[in-house]
Amino acid sequence: MSLYAEPPFGTPCGASVRTDVNFADRPGDQMTPRAEDREQKSLALREVGVFWWLEMPSVILEVLMRNVYWRWAGLRRWRRRRERRRRPAIQACAREDLCAHLESIGVRSGALVMLHTRVSGVHFLAGAAAEEVDSWHVSRALLSLVFDLLGPTGTLAMVTNAKFQHDDLEGKHSANEAITYDPERTPCSVGLANELFWRGNGVKRSLYPFNMLAARGPLADELLRDNLNERKPSPHGVDSGYCRFCQLNGLVVSVGVPLRDCITIAHVVEEVRLDWPIKDFFIEKRYRVVQGGVAKEWAIRLPREKYDRFCHCGKKMGLDLVAEGVIHEGRVGTLRVDWARAGEVFEFFWRKTEKGPYPYYGLWGSLST
Repeated sequence: MSLYAEPPFGTPCGASVRTDVNFADRPGDQMTPRAEDREQKSLALREVGVFWWLEMPSVILEVLMRNVYWRWAGLRRWRRRRERRRRPAIQACAREDLCAHLESIGVRSGALVMLHTRVSGVHFLAGAAAEEVDSWHVSRALLSLVFDLLGPTGTLAMVTNAKFQHDDLEGKHSANEAITYDPERTPCSVGLANELFWRGNGVKRSLYPFNMLAARGPLADELLRDNLNERKPSPHGVDSGYCRFCQLNGLVVSVGVPLRDCITIAHVVEEVRLDWPIKDFFIEKRYRVVQGGVAKEWAIRLPREKYDRFCHCGKKMGLDLVAEGVIHEGRVGTLRVDWARAGEVFEFFWRKTEKGPYPYYGLWGSLST
């Protein structure tokens, strides 16, 4: 039986457990509080009144949306331009309050943490005045705060996706073009805090050229080892740092952005299941990866964009994660701070995908082209 014929770690229903991973001593796990206030279990559920139609799974609607969106590159470019022009809402809190809250949810010495951020519009306060307001200083202050909480025995990981991933979505690269990625030089396009992080001292960045993970701390090497190899690995599959993060039951935290909108580890289960029902889910793509000044071409597998960039079902998935208490949403002052345990996220998706390709509606290979 293959290593991933069953869940890589225990499930609530008592499924078998991997024997090659020690789950008794997961970083910071024993001190992480459970959800104490069920009234906080969903800021998202309050939005159901606005997005009530998300509760009506409509395969027809989804197919129509996909066929329009993915057949028209101009529409994708327009959407990205619109997103870039959108002014973020102001979110503010005192740094000491954020520090205390992060520590209470498990960001402490020795922990393994994956941080998602959006610092535009975030203000750190000192008394009634704004202490740090521009994105540069807020990013540095936030990273410094998290480093102090984790200490030398903690490990911080952040996503550092490159701009060429977004260019692919807009049809700027041909299907056969081998894009060059240099982990020591290629800029990150998912936020200033992420860019500052991977360029910092002691940070290691993934050789894998898609949804690149960067990490700093004692577990960085374990997360990033051998993720680019001759087996044509996938971004979140068995060789990825995201899968290993789930095995170690790390803590996922988002600051300034809803976690349900950026929870990258949601893709792990669909890439490790041997019985994943969507047969044309992956495409093969080639990248030139620079290591030690030498470029080498590699073949990797990527989820087809029409699956990976879902819309209707993605919103519903986010609501489900919150409704079942997997994602815990809240605010410090007016600053959005959400968190989840990676092991619980994995177990949620393993359970949901037992009966089909959750969160995707239908077998898209046969429904849409």
